[in-house]
Amino acid sequence: METPTTIAKKLMKDITWIDELYSGSIPSNVEVSTNKNTVLITEYLNEPSLYANMKIKYWQVGVEVQIFYKLSGDDFQNHEIELAQLFNNDDWEIETSRNRIKDPDTKQWTKVFYFSKILKVKEGI
Repeated sequence: METPTTIAKKLMKDITWIDELYSGSIPSNVEVSTNKNTVLITEYLNEPSLYANMKIKYWQVGVEVQIFYKLSGDDFQNHEIELAQLFNNDDWEIETSRNRIKDPDTKQWTKVFYFSKILKVKEGI
């Protein structure tokens, strides 16, 4: 079974407004640019969910999606709706959608979503 961050990254790979997409962490050799829309996906939930006949039947996973908007960006709302719909259409639930905040150092607007999904566990694993 793929990790939650891998599943989410594959889901987001074709979003055209995302300039840089990372999972786990932003590599230390990458200088984050305020001229690009950068998205970081990290895992926040990964645990057994439902049992039947003393066996794990489902696994709940969750990802945190952090968006760092470029300074010249202004289509935040449409981008966020597109992202939320993409996850929702793939059976992810929106656990939390935090308010946009402006980073005091970079002056970039940032947004954080938490998405979760229940995966069926394959028999015989």
